[in-house]
Amino acid sequence: MNKKILLLIVSILSATLLFAQAPTNRQLSRLGLKNAKVTALRNGIWKVSVAGKQKGHVVSSAPFAANVSGFKGATPVLVYINSSKKIEKIIALPNQDTPEFFSSAEELFTRWKNQKSNTAAKMKVDAVSGATYSSRGIIGNVRAAIEAYNKYVK
Repeated sequence: MNKKILLLIVSILSATLLFAQAPTNRQLSRLGLKNAKVTALRNGIWKVSVAGKQKGHVVSSAPFAANVSGFKGATPVLVYINSSKKIEKIIALPNQDTPEFFSSAEELFTRWKNQKSNTAAKMKVDAVSGATYSSRGIIGNVRAAIEAYNKYVK
C-alpha cells in the first residue's frame, strides 16, 4: 500500500478517535440517565437534562486521554458528574483490552463515586492486582475526563 494512503488512513482514524460522539440512549441509561437530553458544551462534554431539569454533565475521556492506554490500546470512559459536582457513575466505552482483565479492573469505577470533582481529580487510586495495564488505562482515562470537566465546566 502506498505510504501516503496509509498515512492518510492513520490520520483519519486518529482524528475519529479524538472526536467524541454524543452518548447514546443506551449509554445514558447505563449512567442512570433514562430519557435524558444532551447538549454539547464542547467536544467530549455534554450538559444533561431530564424533563427540562439540569442533571449535570457527561464527559467522554476520548478527546482528553489520547496518550492513555490499557493493555491493548485506548480504554475510553464516560463519566457522569451530577449538578452537585459529584461523580455519579462511570462506564467503559468499547475497547480492545482482554475482557477478563478489563472487567476485573472495572471495580475501580466505584472508587470515585460520590467524590466532588476537584477531590476526585487528585485521588490516589491503586491498580487492581492481576489487571495492572487495564487499571492504568482506566485510572488515566477517568482522571483525564475529570480534569477536563474541572477545566471547561464553569
